[in-house]
Amino acid sequence: MTYYQVSTHMQSIVQLTVIGKVFNPNKGKLLSLNRDLHQYIECVRWYLSFKPTSKKKLHKDAYHKAKQRFELKIALLQSARDKAVEI
Repeated sequence: MTYYQVSTHMQSIVQLTVIGKVFNPNKGKLLSLNRDLHQYIECVRWYLSFKPTSKKKLHKDAYHKAKQRFELKIALLQSARDKAVEI
């Protein structure tokens, strides 16, 4: 499985999870969710560029840069970091 296929597969899983948590989102919420989903996927890809082997090392190397680079809540940054290590 190529990197692109993994990212595409992960995006479809994440998208289902995020959309499944909102009941009848209005246009503003839908736009916000889509923006956050896009940022989350980009954050995971960015974390993957570090070729992570452990959460602790990835946190030490990239967490503060990720906070500055992405407009995501802390929990989503941590989740993206953890997802990158799992892949």
